[in-house]
Amino acid sequence: MTFESSSANMPSHALTNDQALEFLQTNDVKLIKTWKKSAQFLTNNAYHKQITFTTNIFLPLTFLCRNSCDYCGFRRSKIPPGKEYLAPEYIDALLAKAKHEGVSEVLITMGEKPELIHPEAKQWLSNNGFDSTVEYAHFICEKTLDYELLPHINAGTLIYDELNDFHDVTASLGLMLETISERLTNPGMPHFRSPGKHPEKRLNTIRNAGRLKIPFTSGILIGIGETLQEIIDSLFALKQVHLEYGHLQEVIIQNFQPQPDTEMAKFSPPTIDLLEKVIIIARHILPPEISIQIAPNLLKGHEHRFIEAGISDLGGISSITHDYINPGHKWPQIAQLDLLSKERGYHLRERLPVYPQYINLDWLSSRIYNFIITNELNTKDGYRKR
Repeated sequence: MTFESSSANMPSHALTNDQALEFLQTNDVKLIKTWKKSAQFLTNNAYHKQITFTTNIFLPLTFLCRNSCDYCGFRRSKIPPGKEYLAPEYIDALLAKAKHEGVSEVLITMGEKPELIHPEAKQWLSNNGFDSTVEYAHFICEKTLDYELLPHINAGTLIYDELNDFHDVTASLGLMLETISERLTNPGMPHFRSPGKHPEKRLNTIRNAGRLKIPFTSGILIGIGETLQEIIDSLFALKQVHLEYGHLQEVIIQNFQPQPDTEMAKFSPPTIDLLEKVIIIARHILPPEISIQIAPNLLKGHEHRFIEAGISDLGGISSITHDYINPGHKWPQIAQLDLLSKERGYHLRERLPVYPQYINLDWLSSRIYNFIITNELNTKDGYRKR
């Protein structure tokens, strides 16, 4: 069966690798339109014409990192002495503001285990009573819960015991796979100086989260030098790990944006047409219960194309903090996204950092589950209660 002769409503599990590659290579406008309608059908059937998002604050605990990706605008190699990490008192002020604003999620991120290569990071941690960045992140999760807010943490690659420790104090965890390509870790490639970006290490973190039944966010990064086949392989890798453990609540399709003062500052971002095709094919590859997310601040003016291509989530949006990964891209206004959704017949809904199907004791620690129920954070169908 060739790609062109496939049914327009072919379910995601029936799509082959060859068909996916043929689609990403095609410039056939009619064929793309047909599969776009199919992707939209699959999403609407699963999510009933709902587009979700979270309100959040972004807490970057440290900009130091053991990885040195050629495209990264987050990592900093030099930080003023004593400022290696966000201080607890500064975090307290942000959490108090987040509590006042009633945000759904505290997004806690950091460079990956910087104390392994940065003596100043190790010294700051020691001076403040911590053995590691992961231990400090756990402390901040506890602090977040004290403010009656839900943490979602992205701490880079983690071993089983580290994930298990976080399970008790977080609503969900995340780690971008980015790409399955080992080739991109070779000399001269963007992940060469990044030990934490080896695909198997990242997949091991994602698998261990599944073994621990942790609701999880992952995703792929488009435009850093990967081939079309590697894009497809990355999506199938995420599909496979979800089929084994069932814990991927969302997959982000993120477009590379060149950042100043980086090795890839002059590289061109992926085209909107390519990104649209990746989302279409992702919807046909991934199981329907996995939500597909884009970052709307990176795609202003094109949001409607991706809603029509099969996305169901717009990620975290903050009125308090900016996007530290892509600082030149401001968050959109929720009112604008609401209008955009309504114009296309969709209902914009706010969610928690844990998706509705995971709000139960099979997936959450009793502490987090009781926290959500006691504070009446969710509606009967699991979305954010306002």
